[in-house]
Amino acid sequence: MSSLASSRVVVSTAPTSARGVRARVASKRAPATSSTRVAAAAASSRDDFASFFPPEVTALEEPAAVAMAKRCRQVPVADVAGRGARAIMTSCVGAPAPEGGEGNAPFVLLHGFDSSCLEYRRLFPLLERRAETWALDLLGWGFTDADDGGIGDYSPEAKRAHLHAFWKQEIGRPITLVGASLGGAAAIDFATAHPECVERLVLVDAQGFIEGLGPMGLMPRPIALAGVNVLKTRILRNTANQMAYCDKATFATEDAMRVGQLHTFQPQWADATLSFMKSDGYKVAKRVSAITQPTLVMWGREDKILDPAYATRFAEEVPNSKLLWVEKCGHVAHLEQPEVMRDALFEFAGIGEEVVAA
Repeated sequence: MSSLASSRVVVSTAPTSARGVRARVASKRAPATSSTRVAAAAASSRDDFASFFPPEVTALEEPAAVAMAKRCRQVPVADVAGRGARAIMTSCVGAPAPEGGEGNAPFVLLHGFDSSCLEYRRLFPLLERRAETWALDLLGWGFTDADDGGIGDYSPEAKRAHLHAFWKQEIGRPITLVGASLGGAAAIDFATAHPECVERLVLVDAQGFIEGLGPMGLMPRPIALAGVNVLKTRILRNTANQMAYCDKATFATEDAMRVGQLHTFQPQWADATLSFMKSDGYKVAKRVSAITQPTLVMWGREDKILDPAYATRFAEEVPNSKLLWVEKCGHVAHLEQPEVMRDALFEFAGIGEEVVAA
């Protein structure tokens, strides 16, 4: 799901080995805003995608979504939380730095609530032209394995520990961390807990001042589980799809809804999401002023999910921050204005002329 406000929560719509593996840079650019009218891709077969995807993946039509899904792989990330769990098969799309771009800090892209790395399908191909780039699925969401091999815990603390383990294993140097919607809260949580890992922080229509999840965390399990399963329904996904964009005619398509819904067909999706809800979610408001990294706050001028007033509050409370308004844009700049976001990220990260892999 790209994004959705419910109660007090905001719902947001690879290499197979460790660092050093040379993944191919995508030959196809992410569609420009004017051409993102989801042109149907050639029909895909089940064999085109990794086995961890649900069969519904073959229904995707947008070329950028199909291409991103085909590149998605799982890497085993050791459990570091002392639960005795096996390695967690973590879904991600990763691209090494192109020749000439090795000195640029890697971009790491965090999706929003109940979403997946496919959320970055239009931005990722633009970023990987100049820097090492990763989009990964947070623990319990997307296509990261949530089959309970002793994991059980999908709280913010568990997500942070998993992200840190991924960073140590696959990246191992300071990053530019990008978080959208609830992914912004995850990014704040990680950047303040592990400042040595994060060189720069980018908050995109980020949740940071809404504390916890309200009454959902106090509900009996059967009632809470029923509420979680509503998140999977077509009507709710379509509602989120419509709310997310400024240009609904272009972007709020049936296929966009399918992309946002795809991960909910994973076997343990409901239990993992319920675990997060019962944890009461992220509470990072008091840590916003403790952010030490240079921070870029990006906000869609027409965001109908999170009040744009939050943007100015971030700019006021984060010590070393810059606010950039994205015009003609709703809640998801990375989907609605990917080229504007690319340019802003490159400027913020001090990345110069374009580098294209041979």
